[in-house]
Amino acid sequence: MTLSGIQEDILKFFPEVELPLLISEDQLSDFESNNDPFPKKFLDEIMSLWENQSDEFTEYIPCISLPVKNDFISVIYWKGSLLKYDFMLANIDKQGHAISRKSIAGTHVVGESILRSVAYIDTDLNITIMKGQGQADALYDSSMSEKIELEILSNGEIVRSEIL
Repeated sequence: MTLSGIQEDILKFFPEVELPLLISEDQLSDFESNNDPFPKKFLDEIMSLWENQSDEFTEYIPCISLPVKNDFISVIYWKGSLLKYDFMLANIDKQGHAISRKSIAGTHVVGESILRSVAYIDTDLNITIMKGQGQADALYDSSMSEKIELEILSNGEIVRSEIL
């Protein structure tokens, strides 16, 4: 894969990792302490291509890039806003635009409910997301859990799959 200048500039913030990998809120402090923050210029010029609804209260933290061998790059960043914290997977084309983008892990607070999700990414770029929901003042109820399977296609699309 040959990278464009824009893709190379993007990858400066996202160290490549080996798979398999687990993504959860437990890694956030590692990403914060090990990765350089996005400069304002990056947020204004690049992140605005990926995120269409940002405000001055939304924060972004670069996390990692995945070892994708196609004509796009695949990065994960953390997006924090009021009571909503997501690890976003974005597949980026040569011009720096997101081909596809999806939340794969995070925490959302909705009223008295807390929704949490973690993602496991295997060596074939299949993503298993486990979502759970509970009340802030109650024990976790596993009957509220959901498993979602995603995969990254060779064109950069992130789709639901039915992996058996």
